[in-house]
This record gives sequence, C-alpha cells and structure tokens, in this order.
Amino acid sequence: MLWVDTKGDEEARALDRGMWEVVGRQEPDGSFVAKATGPAPENGEFWVDALDRIKDDPDQRYAMARRHLPLPAAWREMAIALRTKIRKALKEKTDYENLLRELHHLAAMWSYTDYGYIERIPYARLASLDLAYHRIGSERLPLLAATDRRWMKELWGEPSNHSTASELYEDMLAADIERITADRKREDTERMGRFLDDWNKEDEVKTLPTRETAPPPRLGLPGWLFRR
Repeated sequence: MLWVDTKGDEEARALDRGMWEVVGRQEPDGSFVAKATGPAPENGEFWVDALDRIKDDPDQRYAMARRHLPLPAAWREMAIALRTKIRKALKEKTDYENLLRELHHLAAMWSYTDYGYIERIPYARLASLDLAYHRIGSERLPLLAATDRRWMKELWGEPSNHSTASELYEDMLAADIERITADRKREDTERMGRFLDDWNKEDEVKTLPTRETAPPPRLGLPGWLFRR
C-alpha cells in the first residue's frame, strides 16, 4: 500500500511502522544488526537514485515522487515536476490552471504538519480538507516558490487570507498529534517488552546445561556404595 491509498488512521500507522520499525538480526559472525526497512525501492534501487535517471521526464518524475509521499523529498519532487509542466503549458500557450491548482493543493496539504506526524495521517482525510486558494492563500505555504505565487495571483487574484493548514485545522491537528504521540509511546513500551523477552530467552539458551557443563548426577545410596 502507498500512503496516497490510506483511508484510515490504522492504515497510515501500519504503513509507517512497516517502513520504519527497527528489526534486529544476528549476523553469522555473531554481531547484532538493527535497521528499518526504509522506503520501498524502485526496481531494486533507492528511489532518489532511480528518480535521478528520469528527472527530465516530468510525468515520470511526478509519478515516482507521488509513490513515495509523504517523504519530504517526494513533496519537493512533485512540485518540481508540476512547475516543469506549467512552464511547458505557458510556452505552448495551453491551459495550465488544473496543474497550478494541483501544485497549490499539494503545498497546502504539506503545510498541515511536518514529517514525523504527517505519515501517520491518512492521505484521504488530508486530501479532503478545504484548502482552496481563496481560503488559505499562498504566501505562507513553504513548498511554493515566488514564481508559483505570482502565477496564482495572476490567475486567481489576491486572496483574502494567507494561512496554513495547521492553523485552519488547529483542533484536528492537536487531536492527531495527541493520538500519534500516544500510539508511539505504546509502541515503544511494546518494543521494549519484546526486547526484554528476547534478551531473557537468549540468556536462558546461553545458560542451559550441556554435557560438558552439567553437574554430575546426585548419587543415591547404592550409587555411593558402588561408585568405585
């Protein structure tokens, strides 16, 4: 599942844990390695490296970056791809309003909260928020460049307000942060419990008696009499 396919809190939570949950394993040399799965690869390659090969194709760049939302770099790469397509439309004198509207909506969603929380918020809920240009403006959306804002003002005029999604939906964000913080605290407790269980099991295995380390059996009276 991609983040853009998530519809509920639990889906977003499971996706995030699947990517960043640290898993430990013992190497053949006895060393212990712990690491997270990380972002899904693109044909076996780290996605940013794969994107570098197709960056001159805005459609492919957009699609690949979208697959890796909500990673911070993915928002930026999608914005770059949309700008490239808008510039092409301007040069060819074709309609670009839908592209510009998508760029604005992308920037408005990203202004809800930073990475660290946004990955635990389902995309469907975030995308459904009313983040229209006349309501949120453009000046305070960090993902936008000066040229983006100029295009928007030329096409849609000066908005009555400049804000961010985090301000417009302050109560919802506070509830999200409280939920996510509680989830992570519970997950940390569960993780520590598993770690201690594994540690104790490993310690038990290490201390099990072997043929060489087991104490001699206790002798009963016949054994004591005839032990020689």
